[in-house]
Amino acid sequence: MNKIYIYIFLSIIGMMVLAGCVTPNTAQLDSDHDGVINSRDVCPNTPPMALVDKYGCALDSDHDGVIDLYDKCPNTPSTDLVNKNGCSIKK
Repeated sequence: MNKIYIYIFLSIIGMMVLAGCVTPNTAQLDSDHDGVINSRDVCPNTPPMALVDKYGCALDSDHDGVIDLYDKCPNTPSTDLVNKNGCSIKK
């Protein structure tokens, strides 16, 4: 039932914006929907569902160059070379 009310509310707001009754606050826009507004977002094209830091950059907890969202091997040693999945490459 709550989803219906949210849908109706968003529809009304959308119609008001399209009709010119309401102007969106561009200072608060978050184009990539990562939770960091554009004016503070250092990484403006964060992939959907990626966890980000306070600057809007996707987290890479083990610092291997593969963001956590795509990292299939999240604890690779910092000295290892990794593949596109964040897993150590055998030498």
